[in-house]
Amino acid sequence: MRTIKTLVVVAMLLVCNSIQAQNKYPIDESTKLITYSKVIEIPNTSKADLYSRALAWANTYYKNPADVIREKNAEDGKMVCKGRFKLMSEPDKKGFQKDEGNMQYTLTVEAKDGKFRYKLTEINWKQVSYYPAEKWMDTNNQYYNKSWDWNLKYSDEQIDKIIADLKKYMMHPPQVKKDDW
Repeated sequence: MRTIKTLVVVAMLLVCNSIQAQNKYPIDESTKLITYSKVIEIPNTSKADLYSRALAWANTYYKNPADVIREKNAEDGKMVCKGRFKLMSEPDKKGFQKDEGNMQYTLTVEAKDGKFRYKLTEINWKQVSYYPAEKWMDTNNQYYNKSWDWNLKYSDEQIDKIIADLKKYMMHPPQVKKDDW
């Protein structure tokens, strides 16, 4: 009887952990996609200045901004980027990580007077066909692989770095030195 109770408790803990892992990532209610989105206020800053900052950030952050920046609309204060980053496997015992391909995403930055919004979504593993990251959250999938948990965690960390860099640049853009000779 005691063994059955122990098994039930262990099973409940595993289910709870699985549910928590699935809910860690921000899911948009309408699209059901993993979506990182936030409005950040920067008082006394014009829409044009915030748009210029976002564009300058993209031009410095991405190695090939001409390929990544897909839409630039200064009038609407909107920029859309289709970026990507390397997906690395979980480190083995020696710390080696294998290249697992590319993760792609869409980053939209919209500016208004005194605030801007970023929205990072459409996160997918570059394959022959579209492979959304949300598939990795389905632990009931017959093809479920434990490495999917790592892939989600790694992608989340990379996206957090992208967002942190964008926020830092938007809040404190580098000062342009005037060449006054």
